[in-house]
Amino acid sequence: MKLIKKEYIKILEWGFKITYLLLGLFTFNSFIYDSPIQPALVKVCLILGVLAAAGRLFFLKDYIKTPYLPVLVLFCISFCLTIFVNWKYNAGMADLKWVIWTGFIFFLLYTCDGTRSRNSYKKEFHIFADILIVLSVVCALASIYLLLQNYHDLWTTESGEVLIAGFQWGRLWGVYTDPNYGGVFSVAAILMCIYFIFIRKGLCRIWYVLAICADYVYVIFSDSRTAEVTMCAGIGVILLLFLYGRRKNWKGIAVGFFLTAVFAVAFVGGTSLLKGWYNAQIEALAQQPESEENIPSEKKVGGGESTEANTGDSGKSAASTENASASSPEQKSEETPQEPETEEQETVGRAQDIQTDVSNGRFDLWKSGIEIWKTKPVTGTGYNSFLPYVEETLPDTYVVNNDQGNYVSLHNGYLNILVYQGILGAVISLIFIGGVLWSWCRGIKSIPERDRLYITFLTAVIAVIAVSMLFLLEGIYTNSPGTFILWDFLGYLMHYFSRQTEEKR
Repeated sequence: MKLIKKEYIKILEWGFKITYLLLGLFTFNSFIYDSPIQPALVKVCLILGVLAAAGRLFFLKDYIKTPYLPVLVLFCISFCLTIFVNWKYNAGMADLKWVIWTGFIFFLLYTCDGTRSRNSYKKEFHIFADILIVLSVVCALASIYLLLQNYHDLWTTESGEVLIAGFQWGRLWGVYTDPNYGGVFSVAAILMCIYFIFIRKGLCRIWYVLAICADYVYVIFSDSRTAEVTMCAGIGVILLLFLYGRRKNWKGIAVGFFLTAVFAVAFVGGTSLLKGWYNAQIEALAQQPESEENIPSEKKVGGGESTEANTGDSGKSAASTENASASSPEQKSEETPQEPETEEQETVGRAQDIQTDVSNGRFDLWKSGIEIWKTKPVTGTGYNSFLPYVEETLPDTYVVNNDQGNYVSLHNGYLNILVYQGILGAVISLIFIGGVLWSWCRGIKSIPERDRLYITFLTAVIAVIAVSMLFLLEGIYTNSPGTFILWDFLGYLMHYFSRQTEEKR
């Protein structure tokens, strides 16, 4: 009877994970974000999450074996303390919702059953990796279709959030609310495809090659430097572990360096050539007189401060771009993005945007974040109380005093933790990160050959999301495909090393 009950809980866990993944994906889909699908998914996800968490309590001793779980409990306590300290800004209830979502990603995605075998979670990883690849390809192909149709549009929702779709300002948003998140998701999917090409045989490899092509094309035209950096990070991790596994095989090391060099040249060169060719075609098209048939129908584009969508759980404003031409992805903007009015403004690309500031405003944003943190260093400003606190305390700082509008995120997930939850939250996070790295360094030395590829690519995909957190609101305080990948796959990795240690004992 006990085993049957545990099987029921496993079904609930799977239901929650799949629903959460879809919620994260649709949160970053311009055409679905403000639709009735989103609030319905939120409700289903909450119900499944509560039921799965309650079911796990019956087998608590099996789940508390997950490494560093007490540290994550402390992080949630720190979050609650921050909410209490900043309660006067009337954001307490909104932040309490995020405590629940944070609990879900910690205790349902990351936490694993310590009694299950390593191979069991390896199979689960394969299933979710295939699901993620399929979803990424569907989004990439839909985005490429919009690109070929030269579709571009932006509009505001009833709640005042700006949504962008298609090919705008020399970048491919496609179906995503932000090309950076779409690009990073595509990079993670590409690495998972490479993994399956290695371990699977037969014609199914063709599917993964085609999937790589679709996601690669999206990465190219998204013009996301974040995606390019994460691709380099992921390939770098794979190369390092490949070399580590062949420490005494100099021939293998030489082949590894050669393949990496070929990939780097193909990736950078191919990206530049294809993007340059297409941008030239678009510029030529933009200089032609626009007929009435080509004039896009107007949608409502108005001002007003952006707020969260009616789900209340996305944790982001849908106005999204790294460009100086529009609002940033996590930005609650008070500005009104304008359509290009002249031919000169319609020049494709954003080279001019980054000539004077290679960070595209991020350095100013990070500097402003440090200024804000210094005013409340211990407990932080809170997440939803961040803007009210800044407007009251530092009205002249860059976060709320710039040409783009009010930023709700600092475009750095780690700096966000420091500012939102102060030294307490940051120190707890560093303890967790340090523990994870320690477990990885200790466990990587004795990986059996049959699992070496699995651990290599699992680590690389996690690294992709961890690096993207240097530039995006990712991994925490948001529901996204990246958040799912980071915490679910990190749980598999820590479970693997934990079981490995137990077996040695």
